[in-house]
Amino acid sequence: MNQIIISMNGREKRVAVVQNGRAERFHLFQPSHTSLVGFIYYGIVTKVEKGMNACFVNIGHLPNGYLHRDQLPDHGGKPISQLVHQGQKIIVQVIKDKSESKGPRLSAVIEWSGEHVVYLPEGNYIALSKKVADEEKRAKLKTWIDQHKEPGEGLILRTKAFESDEANLLKEWNQLRGEHARLLQETRAVKAPILLREKPLVKEEVFKEMTALKSGELICDQSAFIQELKSDSLYSESNWPVIYDSKEEDLFTSLGLEDEINRALKQVVWLPSGGFLVIERTEAMTVIDVNTGKYTGKSSQSQTVLLTNKEAAVEIARQLRLRDISGMIIVDFIDMFHDKDRRTVENLMKKEVKQDLKSVFIREFTSLGLMQITRKKTKPSLSETLTEPCGVCAGTGRVLSTETVAFRLERQLLERRREEAEAVLVEVTEEVRDVFAGENQQSHHDLEEWLNKKIYYSVVESPFPVGEMIRFGSLKELAAKGQTF
Repeated sequence: MNQIIISMNGREKRVAVVQNGRAERFHLFQPSHTSLVGFIYYGIVTKVEKGMNACFVNIGHLPNGYLHRDQLPDHGGKPISQLVHQGQKIIVQVIKDKSESKGPRLSAVIEWSGEHVVYLPEGNYIALSKKVADEEKRAKLKTWIDQHKEPGEGLILRTKAFESDEANLLKEWNQLRGEHARLLQETRAVKAPILLREKPLVKEEVFKEMTALKSGELICDQSAFIQELKSDSLYSESNWPVIYDSKEEDLFTSLGLEDEINRALKQVVWLPSGGFLVIERTEAMTVIDVNTGKYTGKSSQSQTVLLTNKEAAVEIARQLRLRDISGMIIVDFIDMFHDKDRRTVENLMKKEVKQDLKSVFIREFTSLGLMQITRKKTKPSLSETLTEPCGVCAGTGRVLSTETVAFRLERQLLERRREEAEAVLVEVTEEVRDVFAGENQQSHHDLEEWLNKKIYYSVVESPFPVGEMIRFGSLKELAAKGQTF
């Protein structure tokens, strides 16, 4: 039985994939970790760098975005200074997220993605999926595109387009044209810099999981998101019936997924027979150590070692998915006595990682008996998202991050929204209070309105983030114990 659990309450959105009663993957969306790739902005050119043949664009985020000449439509090889000027307003799309030292990379060649086609209003080229080898069909579709394409337009046909008919393709194409026309209309009434369109990241991740799993059930705690899913052409009610969870208790907490997340942040993972894994992240790689632990076995030592290593191989493949561990991974299995045992573990490992939606490559055991694994990185791991370096131990350990603590407190308050009291007192560190309250205290005011209660803060000093719900009470009582905005 496949389940996709979707928690949309609060600012941190969470998706869990559960198969046969066990959590397999988590997708967490925190505002500070959200990828901006695909987002469309109305920006202002702040500086033109002739030597770099590029310009910098203010899109409302620091540092400013980087736009190269080659990412401008119809640039014709001209220098950047002949194409844009300082102060010019321009519509751009993020094609690569910012790093610690560089702003996001931008493109002025906007892409509108559909189920079958990708529409480029100023792309001026045609591309067809290389996965389809039928040359006759490719030529027919290319001719059809040429007949319907306006000057300057571009179109990319996805693999699924070859399974559809021309009427449906044209309908989708025209819908995307309409989206772009509405975007252009909006720019006449707004002031740059401003976000014009953001990608529905949660919905995209849910549909990606639905496609991979093929069937199951959805459980969601927000009716508006359920309607958004059902209105999408990708949704199939026969394969994915939806259950609306209206309980006050947090959805992840009620289904035991909060405990699963907490376990996925621990270093030690116990195996069924009493062995255990130790998972440790270093600067360059993740190291996983396999130990027999309490398991001594009932037969020979070699059989004990083999059984523990086989259990470890299955669990390691799951932990890579669950924690979203990527990059270079080194596994120190327990030393095996026979080459055939090493091959058994290696083959089992290769079989288990086939369940992974990401690309995983396994090398043979090294001369020291270590297995080398690489896994593609597309976003921060669970640990990187939910924790931050500990300030007390000089970075040798990690604690729950300021954002994680703030959003957890937000969910705890939402669970108690029917509490009959005028106010609530929370204990927080200053950094947690700032994230919890949001920019210009907007989230604080929104939450007060939703709860119909005044929120008071007792600010404490701590070497790690603190955010706890202390008590409910009257305005007079709690105003004497805390502060508010």
